[in-house]
Amino acid sequence: MVSFGCGSIVGPVSEFCGMEKTHVEQFWRSIGHLQLAVEHWHELDSTNDRARALCHEISHPVLVTAAHQRAGRGRHGNVWYDVPGAALLMSVGIPTPLPTHKPAPTVVVLATAACAVLTELVRLVRPDCVRLKYPNDVWVKPSNAPAGKVGGMLIETDYVGAEPGVCVVGIGINLQGAPMLGDAAYPARCLADVAVAPLPLPEELAERIAERLLSDLLHNQPQTLMQRWQEELRLLGHRVVLRSDAVPAVVVAYGDDGSLRARRCDTDAAITLRDADSLLYDPFAA
Repeated sequence: MVSFGCGSIVGPVSEFCGMEKTHVEQFWRSIGHLQLAVEHWHELDSTNDRARALCHEISHPVLVTAAHQRAGRGRHGNVWYDVPGAALLMSVGIPTPLPTHKPAPTVVVLATAACAVLTELVRLVRPDCVRLKYPNDVWVKPSNAPAGKVGGMLIETDYVGAEPGVCVVGIGINLQGAPMLGDAAYPARCLADVAVAPLPLPEELAERIAERLLSDLLHNQPQTLMQRWQEELRLLGHRVVLRSDAVPAVVVAYGDDGSLRARRCDTDAAITLRDADSLLYDPFAA
């Protein structure tokens, strides 16, 4: 059983799920009536894996951060790359049962996480320099370079039968540096490219995002959280291209399940775009 003190505890911890021995800071933080268990690691394989395991062990909301991940991952099995020590790498684990009515719990959590990240980043950059890109990416637009991806989110949920159990929200943001990637459609950027205020330490920013995420989930109706996310996406009437077959379409409505309702530009046929679809569009043109 992991033991957390009221203050910070810094020291070596034993191997966990293949992690090397390293140093970790562990403490409790109060968010309203919730107690959040916090771990700040120097290095581990995956913050999502650690947050999930810790949630199952202590049955409390948890926040896990790392200065570097050896096996970070994104959606659809993609690898998440980071510049060690230059990124925000965090996971929030939520062990309590989530609402089972529509919208789907994971969609509500994604919407809430995206808006929590955006709210905190807007405090550090000009509001017109940062946008959400459907469904889970954060983009910035430097004055001297094309717009590009600065971060993203990965929601993973364990199920007990048909009921959702532990939900883990993984968030990665390039702060002081961006990895060199070869995808021209998703150029990597870092927050320092557009910052107008000193960037906080990754651990401090992670705690602020986690607090906002959990507070919003506690105090707002799912429909309110979904509406806020949809407003920030700014996609109604916007043209997007389905990356898999280069089909252009115009978004006409949002679905309760987090999908987009659109009409093809070539045939005017109605189509549904889901979060599994990779869409090409400029979020700053919306």
